[in-house]
Amino acid sequence: MGAFGARIETRDAMLIAGFAIFLVAARAAMRWHLHVPGHSMIATAFGLVLVRSCVDRRAASTLCGVLAGVTCAALGMGKGGPLVALKLALPGAVVDACRLGRDGYAPLSLLQGTWIGALAGAAGFVPLVAVEWLSDVEPRLIALHALASAGGKAFFGAAGGVAGAWVAGELRHHGVLRGGAAG
Repeated sequence: MGAFGARIETRDAMLIAGFAIFLVAARAAMRWHLHVPGHSMIATAFGLVLVRSCVDRRAASTLCGVLAGVTCAALGMGKGGPLVALKLALPGAVVDACRLGRDGYAPLSLLQGTWIGALAGAAGFVPLVAVEWLSDVEPRLIALHALASAGGKAFFGAAGGVAGAWVAGELRHHGVLRGGAAG
């Protein structure tokens, strides 16, 4: 397993950059108003779970989220300005934290993908709480808004996580990814 500070291989860098581009494109495509909180987390969790399954680096999902977030902020996508980077980096860090201590190429079960995606989605409430707390919103309202936001994002994150685990399993099964058949 590659160390956090070790040189990154070109293949891994290209995969991380490619998935960051996917996250930016998905974020642009999900900008329509469905009035369903957290619907964009389905593509975010899918991409972050899949990049971590394809790249055996401890911080692959975090780096992908940071790259995509900084790009989204630079393009003016989202209401939060620089907080958009945090909205994508935090779920990436959660995906990486859930994969700590495991071989990066170890296959994820669909249940594991579901839980990792749900946790990554639920982490999306942190920037919301920070902005509302700095805006001096009543704590009870912050808690209610965070609960509603985390619930919707966790639901869609779970859907994206299970899809990412399934796609990684199929890629592994067909020999595209290292690690043998999915378990």
